Amino acid sequence: MNVILVANILLIIGDIVLLAGARFKEKKQILYIQILSMLIMSLASLLLKGYSGIVQDVLGIIRNLLSIKGITGKYLSYLFIVASIVFGILFNNLGFLGTLPIIANVSQSLIVMDPKAKAWQIKLVSGLGCLCWGVYDYVIKAYAGAAINVFTALSYLYHALKDKKEE
Repeated sequence: MNVILVANILLIIGDIVLLAGARFKEKKQILYIQILSMLIMSLASLLLKGYSGIVQDVLGIIRNLLSIKGITGKYLSYLFIVASIVFGILFNNLGFLGTLPIIANVSQSLIVMDPKAKAWQIKLVSGLGCLCWGVYDYVIKAYAGAAINVFTALSYLYHALKDKKEE
């Protein structure tokens, strides 16, 4: 089977999982869904040689696990931001467009590692991050992922605004 096809199938699965997270109201639920999604999508990035994306997914998984365990804070957030930038640059094989996963992960780290962050804030940065990932997916020929990321971004942004209003 074609590697690009397999990777796109994995991305569809990963994005559907991520899309499901937009409806959750609890921070931990959203983070668990994101972990599962990042595991699946990092496999797709590996197949498509999107190394900066893999690095950001691995850092995101670690960050979310720590946040779920209550291990958060300003300095840990800074550590993840620095790690995202340094490793993202080291493993970037796509030039400027390879920095899009870095931008998405840094934004996510600022919110997820804040113990006071609310679910709607995580949804908001997740939606914006999906837009970055959508462009990145297109560049690495993950066309299904690119298309679904636009829909996922809109869903996350819609639910973020809806949850904020209900607050």
